[in-house]
Amino acid sequence: MKVIAENRQARFNYFLHDTFEAGLSLQGWEVKSARAGHVTITESFIHLEFASGKIWLKNAYFAPYQNGVVAEQDTRRNRQLLLHKSEIAKIAKAINVKGNTCVPLKVYWTNNGLLKISIAIATGKNVVDKKQTIKERDLAREAARVIASLKNIED
Repeated sequence: MKVIAENRQARFNYFLHDTFEAGLSLQGWEVKSARAGHVTITESFIHLEFASGKIWLKNAYFAPYQNGVVAEQDTRRNRQLLLHKSEIAKIAKAINVKGNTCVPLKVYWTNNGLLKISIAIATGKNVVDKKQTIKERDLAREAARVIASLKNIED
């Protein structure tokens, strides 16, 4: 699995509950741009159309492919996510709960050469939760630093 783009702020801004793996409906130049690693999902979000039962990735940035026809490349177009109906129903049920949303986590290539996106049902964190996350991260970093220095002393 080769990760192309990751939304690292999602883990900081949200409590993640269920994760799903979805395919992406892309045009040819978007696949070539993804192969080059020119994808950004930091500002993107997931939108569910209840009427049609389709899930869309909105505002994801696929850089224009240099050797393609530049005039026809819409870098921030809406891209449909490919999921089973049962997974779409689970996501729709979870999103209907107040405070829940669906966020993209990462875009990656599978070992079979398929482009996938990992999405999660999430609940927003408040300021106190974010400060607690920072504190835990700093403590873990300090503990790792102490362990590394002890290993250097023993060697």
